[in-house]
Amino acid sequence: MKQIQTIEDVYSALDEMAGELQAAGQSRLAAILHHRLHQVAWTTRSELLEELHKLLTNALDSNQEELPLLLRQQIERILLVIGNFLNTAKE
Repeated sequence: MKQIQTIEDVYSALDEMAGELQAAGQSRLAAILHHRLHQVAWTTRSELLEELHKLLTNALDSNQEELPLLLRQQIERILLVIGNFLNTAKE
């Protein structure tokens, strides 16, 4: 799994995660993630990141038992980086 330290790392980590979700039997979540990243036209980066934050938060809440530990940890790390970016952008 890709190391995530900056907001720029989030995009490639999410692309990688979509493949891992697919392999873990989470094809619906993988397809939604891919769609949000590559097929929706976003007005701003913050708009995309807010949507991804909601999507991943909901995925953790509703699929907690179905997601492998490493994927849950990766999602949590991505949520932390996105949340920090969004909080800084609002200041």
